[in-house]
Amino acid sequence: MPAVEHTETRTNAGLDDHNSKPTLRDFWENKRVLLFCMYIFLLPVNFGFEVTTVGKILAMNQFLARFGVAAAHGTRVIPVTSQQILNAGTTIGLFTSAFATGFISDLVGRKKTIMLGCFICITGVLVQYFTHSILMLFGGKTIATFGFGLGHSLGPVFVAELAPVKLRGICLALINTNIVLGQWLMSLVIYTCGAHYVGDIAWRIPLIVQVLPACILLLGSPWLPESPTWLIIKQRPQDAAAAYRTFNGPKFNVDVAMMTAQAAVTAELELSKQRSSWLQLFKGSDGRRTLIIVMVYLSQQFIGTNFIGGYLTYYFRLAGVVNPLAIGQMAYAVQLFGNLCSLPLVDRFGRRPIIVGGMITMTVGLLVIGLISLSPTKAALNAIVAFMVIWGWLYQVTIGAVAYAVGAETPSPLLRQKTYSLNIAISTAVSCAVLQIMPYLINTDKANLGAKVCFVFMGLSLPACAYLYFCLPEMKGRNYAELQEMFQAGVPARKFKTYVTQVNADLGEKREKMEATA
Repeated sequence: MPAVEHTETRTNAGLDDHNSKPTLRDFWENKRVLLFCMYIFLLPVNFGFEVTTVGKILAMNQFLARFGVAAAHGTRVIPVTSQQILNAGTTIGLFTSAFATGFISDLVGRKKTIMLGCFICITGVLVQYFTHSILMLFGGKTIATFGFGLGHSLGPVFVAELAPVKLRGICLALINTNIVLGQWLMSLVIYTCGAHYVGDIAWRIPLIVQVLPACILLLGSPWLPESPTWLIIKQRPQDAAAAYRTFNGPKFNVDVAMMTAQAAVTAELELSKQRSSWLQLFKGSDGRRTLIIVMVYLSQQFIGTNFIGGYLTYYFRLAGVVNPLAIGQMAYAVQLFGNLCSLPLVDRFGRRPIIVGGMITMTVGLLVIGLISLSPTKAALNAIVAFMVIWGWLYQVTIGAVAYAVGAETPSPLLRQKTYSLNIAISTAVSCAVLQIMPYLINTDKANLGAKVCFVFMGLSLPACAYLYFCLPEMKGRNYAELQEMFQAGVPARKFKTYVTQVNADLGEKREKMEATA
């Protein structure tokens, strides 16, 4: 491995300019890849359905009539234990699928893993639709969440292996687009059903519509190519080259893509001779990579995404907001718009400024919302609603979308699925803890903090902001061979943006020789 001093003095003769910015022409030339990414990310639409469903259904009068209990001031609430049981179903499914994804996808490939996830997800949704008890709903959620959890854990890894470097951030941010799209669509379905149906059918319809993304993906999955990186690892280079052509079209420079991918995989195979895969996630440069990914995803939990994103509508009802389902519908539409705003920014400004700047701004926003909540007036409540909607927009513009780029592009090629699976498991465990505590914090028959809960999340977000400011590197525009070299060389986070790699220069020389002999 070249010394840091040597590589920093080299001229950049590599394949990619990591400071270049995507243009509309890049979008048009890579439209095929973008469509494949959106298709691969169909199961994360179900993740968006799920994270919205509990908070939204809890606010439906029809669901409250079936499973709620009488509370203060003549209102009905879902018991804390029932909320915890439902939240636990989501957590168990995501947690177990996170670890299962690595084993299954490494064994049978990315495509077959996605197909299996679709079958399991559909089964779980059907169990939920026919439920007559909280426990049966819990069982269906656990099954369905495990199914779409396979796609949620695998999708970013799959896309990271095929996305062009220049648009990799945008391609990976599309998973959050589908998640937020699922949140918005579910809030629309729940709002419509709540307004036009009476009885249990009002909350059963939102549950059964969750089969649609899984069915669409399952029907088209036989024509979905396998991951080129997985095929290279399995020593099937011809199949990998064919997969690259299918993903990118006949004009794609397959030789350069294969050369870059093989260089990264070869370097990892050499290192893997002295290490154990799962233990290596916590050692050396791979340990640094794991910590970066985990901290970025935990920052989503610390900043309060489960409150603003999941329990927002339920809080609106408890706080006395008029027509909370409609306000919640508007809030999710604004969040979807925020995610769309992030797409042209992630590969133009980079990951670090968007995430760090967004976290600091949102932390200040939590303080503002908390201070306003100290006033019990109607005007204060209206201001809280407005600031929460704006906060949700900002979240989706920044860490809500960009975290997926960091999560998928940071791990080394051989450990990518294992690293991402561990990250999802840890994030899910923390999310579970937050969701188990949340009912105690906001229910009117418990702590009844309301928007004052923002003070809690502000305290959690401060150390996360400090870590991201000092330790999050900029990886925009870097191919995996470059990232491998920089992490192995121990390049400080602040130097990632300007660091000139040896491997990129060597690949550039090989490309020039290939073109000269062609």
